[in-house]
Amino acid sequence: MPSGNQGRPQDQGRHRNGGAGGGAGGRESSANMGQRVQEGAGQVANQVREGYDSAREELGRRYRRAEGMMARNPTPSVLIGFGIGFGLGLVVTTLLSERRETWAERYLPDRLRSLPDSLPDSLQDTLEQLSESVRNLPDAIKSQLPRSMTRR
Repeated sequence: MPSGNQGRPQDQGRHRNGGAGGGAGGRESSANMGQRVQEGAGQVANQVREGYDSAREELGRRYRRAEGMMARNPTPSVLIGFGIGFGLGLVVTTLLSERRETWAERYLPDRLRSLPDSLPDSLQDTLEQLSESVRNLPDAIKSQLPRSMTRR
C-alpha cells in the first residue's frame, strides 16, 4: 500500500504558508517594493525641486532685465504703466458695472443726443479722421518708443 498520504493532495504541503518561500519571503518583497516606491518618490521630488529652482532663476533673471530696462527708460516706463493701468481700470469697470442710463441720455434734449447725425459733412469727416487717429494711437506710440521696448 502506498504511504500514509492517502486522501491528501500531493502539493498541499508545498503551498502552505504563502508558497515556496514561506511568509518571510512575502515580507521581504513588500519591503523591497516599499523601498522602490520611496526611491521613485525621492527622484520625483528631486526633479520637481530642480524644475522649481530653474524656473525661479529664470524669473529672477527676467525681472532684473525688466528693472534695468525701466531704469534706462523711466519716462516711457511710467507712461506705459499708466496706460496699462488706465486701460485695465476701464475694462474692469465696464465688466463690473451694470448698464445704467448715462448723464447725457438723462439730461440732454433729443436734438442734442442725435447731433452726430445732423452735423455737416466736413465736420463728420473731421470727426472720422479723429476717431481713426485714436484707433491708430497704439501703433503711433509704439513707433516713438525705443526698439528695445518694442521687441517681442
